[in-house]
Amino acid sequence: MVKSFGLSSCLLGLFFLTLLSSCEGNLPIPGKPDVIIEGRITTDGTKPAPQMRVKLVRSKPASPDIDELTAKTDANGYYRFKFQANHELNERNYGIGYDISIPENDPYFCSSSYTQIGHLPSADTTLVYNFTLPRRTEIKCVYKDPAKATLYELNTIFRFTCGVESDANQFLNETGAVSMTYTENPLYIPADIPVVVVTRGIDRQQLKALEKQDTILVPYGVPYTHVIDF
Repeated sequence: MVKSFGLSSCLLGLFFLTLLSSCEGNLPIPGKPDVIIEGRITTDGTKPAPQMRVKLVRSKPASPDIDELTAKTDANGYYRFKFQANHELNERNYGIGYDISIPENDPYFCSSSYTQIGHLPSADTTLVYNFTLPRRTEIKCVYKDPAKATLYELNTIFRFTCGVESDANQFLNETGAVSMTYTENPLYIPADIPVVVVTRGIDRQQLKALEKQDTILVPYGVPYTHVIDF
């Protein structure tokens, strides 16, 4: 009788294991159901920026209600915001940025930056936003042939990425101005990151627009003269 009961118990247990395994796809996935916004702030390309204040702003559509959450980067430049995953996260608009305040002789080219995130996902997700703070560096810029620069009415600008590292916002920021009638030397550009030099003009004899692009990367504090040869 005891053996019969034990066999019945084993069969019953096996039945429940089979039932459980067949429903496994409907069970909650173990782990932390958190929505995380994290990233890193670096300077000079790779150096971490510790104790940097990062702010997360959230607002409600069609409402004046705005609140701001803050975090500081750790010794390695990392920051993190964490939320319990729930549907309320997609009821507000979120944006993230940093703002540093240096009263004079600001060494950074991008002292502030803000990026719109929009609604947060309501399920377990990690969003990563990395910021780069390039320092200012000084360069000179000259035209190889000033007569040609005047003939083609050339002008040059410097484009770079400031803030969040993303393919979507590559080279959206601009600085510097060099033209046939105005040359500002020295020029200040971000150091240790790619800077696109865009030169435009017009060939009035051929009635066509002219454009040339070069990419430069200047280490901080290194003497550099960019020669525009069109």
